[in-house]
Amino acid sequence: MNTRALTSRSLRLAAVAATASLALTACGSNGGSKDAKETASGAPAASGPVEVEATNGKVTVPAGVKRIVSISYATGALLDLGVQPVGTSTIDDNNPMELLPSQTEAAKKIEPIGSGIEINIEKVASLKPDLIIVEGATAFDWGVKKLEGVAPTLYFGIDKPVDLLNAQEKIATAVGKEAEFKKLKSDYDTKAAKIKADYAGKLNNVKWTIASSYGGGEFLVDTSTSWVGRVLSDAGAQFSKASAGTTDHEVTYSVEKLDVLADADIILVPRTAATGEVPQDTKDLEKQPSWQNLKAVKAGKVIPVTYATTDRYGTSINVLDQIETILKGL
Repeated sequence: MNTRALTSRSLRLAAVAATASLALTACGSNGGSKDAKETASGAPAASGPVEVEATNGKVTVPAGVKRIVSISYATGALLDLGVQPVGTSTIDDNNPMELLPSQTEAAKKIEPIGSGIEINIEKVASLKPDLIIVEGATAFDWGVKKLEGVAPTLYFGIDKPVDLLNAQEKIATAVGKEAEFKKLKSDYDTKAAKIKADYAGKLNNVKWTIASSYGGGEFLVDTSTSWVGRVLSDAGAQFSKASAGTTDHEVTYSVEKLDVLADADIILVPRTAATGEVPQDTKDLEKQPSWQNLKAVKAGKVIPVTYATTDRYGTSINVLDQIETILKGL
């Protein structure tokens, strides 16, 4: 299994955040914590225990879970479902976790329990969770065994982008929000099908690519199995040659090979949800002479897309909205 694509993009942030937060594990468990009796807003009261298959095996989730601690991608998955955890990995401008605008205020009220893979176990325990949910890349050690010592823990290891959607469905089952998940998925499927039908003519004549960079003389091209690539594919988009011939979700090229994007009519580049800015390393691609010669660049069709690492149906619906806006303007 090739995990480079996941670690090279959004999940690389977990390692960066972990390095910046080593001091958190030494913090006292009560500093700034909320009342441990406070329950999670929107958390369901399930009628009975439910068994959920996770990366760490079959886990029995107790009935009536109300106090949930979520780690990494699990926070967005829960907020999509209308469930507000009592504790979460740190969410701030440096670690925005790609929340929707409608979710940012709710997220500010969730108690931070660490950042990246550096989780303060004492702080987690002080929140007296009924359930802990971890959704993160298998390339990192999330300390699942320690978390299991605090409360029942669901760990969903992510190897490829589609695993994020599968995890959200299982999370919905665990917290009694199956109906909410089905609506999200139905809304997504309906919108994708409508775009595919309404813009068939344009979609048949336009080739898309998604490009980004972390510097080091390289750039990345997403494929149809990537985060946004999956959404484009569902909407009927065609991809440029640069992403063909692989089952991986990203392909790495040296900047000397920017001409592989020559047939792309539209180049999407990532835009950070928290700042609205394209990351500097990706911006720097425009300094390359071969970038300026690309058809999409000359036509002014290098377009930033928010939620370039869309990890669930909530953000995927937003990406569909962005795709439709682009198609309307063609």
